[in-house]
Amino acid sequence: MKKIKLQSFEEWEKKKLKDPEFVKACEEPDDDPFIETAWQLLKLREKMGLTQKEFAKKLHVPQEAIARLESPRYRGYSLQTLHKIASTFDKKLQIRFI
Repeated sequence: MKKIKLQSFEEWEKKKLKDPEFVKACEEPDDDPFIETAWQLLKLREKMGLTQKEFAKKLHVPQEAIARLESPRYRGYSLQTLHKIASTFDKKLQIRFI
């Protein structure tokens, strides 16, 4: 039986980010606002160079809360939470109907 070599998410992501089609697909808004919100939070945190634990500390929440917010399956976002995140990191929160 052939052994499967496991790789970390970071290794997988690094490889995928070399694919221009993958990068383009990642940068385009998603039709699912929950997935889009998770993606935006993840990119904000990464852009700031923070781990989930560091991000959580700045927001005064447990690391598990950040993992939940970054999950594409999570459906419990509140405007209050998103506003707190935006304010903490000197960002604006914009919600639009298009």
